[in-house]
Amino acid sequence: MATVKPVLRRSHTKSKLGCQACKQRHVKCDEFRPTCHRCLSSKIACKYPDQAEDQAEDPDEKAASALWWPVDIEKSCAQWKESGEPPFGWLSPSPSWHNMPMKDLRYIYKMALVANILDLSKTTNICLLWGEMGVLFQLATQYDFVAHTLAATSAQRLAVTTKSHEASEDAYQYRKLALHGLYRAMGSFSKDNADAILAASLGCSYIMSDHRSLMTLAGNISTVATRMKPWLKRSAFHRIFAYEPMYYETEEQAAASPPETGDVEHRFALVKKLLADGIASVNGLAFCFQGDRDLSAVLRQLRDVMRLVYERLGSDISAEDQYRLVYPFTAWFVKNSAASYVSLSAKNPFLLVFLLHMYAVVVTLTLALPRIDVPLFAKFRLRAILEICNILKPEPGFLCQRCNGFHSYEEVMSFPLSSVSVYQQVGRETSLLEA
Repeated sequence: MATVKPVLRRSHTKSKLGCQACKQRHVKCDEFRPTCHRCLSSKIACKYPDQAEDQAEDPDEKAASALWWPVDIEKSCAQWKESGEPPFGWLSPSPSWHNMPMKDLRYIYKMALVANILDLSKTTNICLLWGEMGVLFQLATQYDFVAHTLAATSAQRLAVTTKSHEASEDAYQYRKLALHGLYRAMGSFSKDNADAILAASLGCSYIMSDHRSLMTLAGNISTVATRMKPWLKRSAFHRIFAYEPMYYETEEQAAASPPETGDVEHRFALVKKLLADGIASVNGLAFCFQGDRDLSAVLRQLRDVMRLVYERLGSDISAEDQYRLVYPFTAWFVKNSAASYVSLSAKNPFLLVFLLHMYAVVVTLTLALPRIDVPLFAKFRLRAILEICNILKPEPGFLCQRCNGFHSYEEVMSFPLSSVSVYQQVGRETSLLEA
């Protein structure tokens, strides 16, 4: 295999409707209107090809770019605030809803709406932290920083889907409030607020602005998880810490495949082979996903990262570089415009196969880059992999419209299930259940 350059260029899709300034500078435009983020940070005039000269600085246009909420959401939030009765049955009534500003409540309503859609389709566990959304909402009624975490996640997603500057600014402000409250709470860490601190830490880990911030927060998650050890069995997150995924059909199969730990050379060989299998598997999907430029770009990046790690496996890779490599894949549902909760809830096989491989690549990178293996980082993805496999398992496969071929799910699931198996055998698990 050819040596991969140590400097990895992130794969991306080209902006078709970008502003003129970004096109002249040959950089990707995020297409936010009336001003994209690059022009905003550079303090230069931002004008789009379809924008008339005399409208570039029109104050009415700026006003029109303000975030608009559907009438039904406005009504539901007003009733929610007035009565304290949440709009969804799985949410607990609480006096805290009365005191929450309408702006916050709108964003939280949007999170609850998505959670409700995923719950009805039984796909919450595929979206990583969404499986614990009920716990987060319950804690949000008691701790402002948890509520701000939910609002920040909602605003971040809305900014991506609507290209709204207002939502983008709200996401920044909510994240700032969430982190400020989180770090203050950590100063008075106790059994009473431990779950709230962990909830906010996990929630913020999917919306951090860069890999360095993620690395800092990951260290906090490790600290919090360790300090929770004495009372972990009474934690609201106990089932996640205790979660041990097993995809064996019978106990006899599990006994026939005992964990093989302690052998460094054996571990190295397993991880090396897993990386090679992952590269081959993602490459095999490349042609089939060419019709979707967004998903195709992510797959190329997943492949390139695995190639880079494959070449450097065994060499010293700094913690910062490890987080830099994995960061782009930590918040796909929140930050990527191609993410679709509707497609997921409809159990679109195309999207499920993509997610199956993205999660498997992250688990593989966790094995190869052990400094990112903080508590729950891999376990959420292990659960998601097995959940997707359970959904795909009853069917023999699906017909690919791109290559006109039939893809067997048994073949598609091979690499993802191998990542689960290898992680179980040689992964550096952090067991918090042992006294």
